[in-house]
Amino acid sequence: MAGPQRTPPTGSGRLERRKARTRAAIVEAAASLFHDQGYDETSIQQIAELADVGVGTLYGYFLSKEDLLKEVLHQLTSRAIERYSATASTGAAAIDRICRGLATFAEYIRDNRSVMLATFQIVARDHQIDAAPTKQLAGILEAIIREGIAAGTLRPVPPATTARLLVGTYMQSTLGIGVWFDGQPDPGIAGDLEAIVRGLLVA
Repeated sequence: MAGPQRTPPTGSGRLERRKARTRAAIVEAAASLFHDQGYDETSIQQIAELADVGVGTLYGYFLSKEDLLKEVLHQLTSRAIERYSATASTGAAAIDRICRGLATFAEYIRDNRSVMLATFQIVARDHQIDAAPTKQLAGILEAIIREGIAAGTLRPVPPATTARLLVGTYMQSTLGIGVWFDGQPDPGIAGDLEAIVRGLLVA
């Protein structure tokens, strides 16, 4: 008796894998160029050449360089959230988890300064970059603050506002923008900020 007939492969799975590899190569090329030479100095032509695709092919995946920036930022932030969540996991006092998480966040910003600065510039110009990833980081911090307040180890500060204040302060100070612009990074700022966080939050 003959067994059940199998449908021959259509090749669609192979096509989807090839498309995924092409898309990944484009994003990787963009991230590398943004990091090495800056967002404004990077052209679509350069990204296409590094990814070994045609410009037309690139535009089949991303409508603009800003769309590429969004994807690069999304992937970087996803990895940062994983690191942030791990360093802010349970098993230590709330204030220590907060400080570790903020230090990890600052390290992420330093490692990806070119991309983050480009993001700030675009947001200031036309608000096209979604702020959800940063809000997600603030949400993790807010949950730890609420936990510390409930345990009596942290002051009864407004959790959501405090979390956003800390994330915004660490981001701007690490990027060296706004009131934090001094021309050169201050190596002592990390210790100063942690002292302020502990003084502000510890009950």
